[in-house]
Amino acid sequence: MTTLVQFPGLGGYAPGMLAQLTQDAPRVAGILEEVDRVAADYGLGTVSGPLTDPNGASIEKLADTPTLLHLASYVSGYVMYQAMCARGTGGDMLLGHSTGEITALVAAGALSVADGARVLCEREVALAELDVSGGLVALAAGSARAHHLCGAAGGLSLTVSLSNSPVQTVISGTDQELPRLEAVARAAGVQATRLLVRYPHHNQILRRAADLVAEAAVTYEIADPKSRVYSPILGRFVDHAGDARRIIDRHLTDPVNYLHAIRTLYDDCEVRTFIEVGVRSVLTDSARESLPASVTLLGPPPVARSAVEILDILSGVTAPVSLRDLQVVKPPADTAGATNGSAPAVMPVNGSGAASLPSREALMARLRSLFAASLGYPEDVFTDDAHLEADLGIASVKKTELLVRLLDEFQLPTPPAAMRMRDYNTIPDLARLMENLGTNGASV
Repeated sequence: MTTLVQFPGLGGYAPGMLAQLTQDAPRVAGILEEVDRVAADYGLGTVSGPLTDPNGASIEKLADTPTLLHLASYVSGYVMYQAMCARGTGGDMLLGHSTGEITALVAAGALSVADGARVLCEREVALAELDVSGGLVALAAGSARAHHLCGAAGGLSLTVSLSNSPVQTVISGTDQELPRLEAVARAAGVQATRLLVRYPHHNQILRRAADLVAEAAVTYEIADPKSRVYSPILGRFVDHAGDARRIIDRHLTDPVNYLHAIRTLYDDCEVRTFIEVGVRSVLTDSARESLPASVTLLGPPPVARSAVEILDILSGVTAPVSLRDLQVVKPPADTAGATNGSAPAVMPVNGSGAASLPSREALMARLRSLFAASLGYPEDVFTDDAHLEADLGIASVKKTELLVRLLDEFQLPTPPAAMRMRDYNTIPDLARLMENLGTNGASV
């Protein structure tokens, strides 16, 4: 049977994850230094710093400089893949998701490490030159229904950008039109979650930025891939250097059909093992929603503290972590995300008295119970200072989905579209948000 190695795009980052790997494999430090030099050429800080410092920037902080977050995800996946190859577990085929396609090209030898980093830097430079503001909204729906919702919302910018699974499709659009889509989706009973990006990626309105990236990449040396690479953007295998260049030229504008890609590889290429290489699980849930239960899915465990720990699992040195055995390693006190304040035992919702919230402790207990039951985690991993994404590997879309279920349960209003869900990353944070919604309604 065939094994596929997958590289995630944005989101594959956690601070300090490469510290031990850098110590164990000196070549990794050299790769990080190479990417740092590219970052410096673009006036950016280091990537190696947050990746090798356990107290480095959180994903929310690093996202303030999107290029650094992209570079961190890119180099993490690449060096971990190199480590897997050194262990003899490099798989049979490669696939990248969104900017992960650049990682896949570099891993296949079609593009150098430095030029791969330059592509990611040039795209942000090009985007900054555009007079376009927008983003992405994840819908809990298949692509056909998502397309109809875009039509119902109207506007010229809304388009299906990423088809991730039968129950998740990502729409891109402008800041003016995305709120209409969110309103239409919620009216139709479809969860809509704004994602942590500033631009409408995989959308033709970024054509000018894509042209600028293509112009900058003209001088890059691009070779035929040495490994088999399947491109969700092209919808087929990357056969030669020309295909690799097309991905670079079109990765800002063309849609990503990940669902079609992995189902094609399952059906036509007998791929039965799907390995996600990165420091945080981004693709594995989508693959689980899209493929038969008989396939083998391997990805970073939720509470991994180092890339070496992840590599041991992906390479079969240690067994995958049992969810029942999870233990959260608490962060230093000065980085803990919890804020424990007193709250009234019962709070009215919207001042109407139609529903009430329990005490803070009871509300947090309900949150833990729902998250544990829905994700298969033991409740005791949801400590007050456990970061839901960085410590437990819970995607922001999933976090929002579960929160919406509780908002419905307690008859609370939907948070405003402008609210940043990335600011609510612990159980106490979510409890406080629910209390605020109960007091202030949708004006939070």
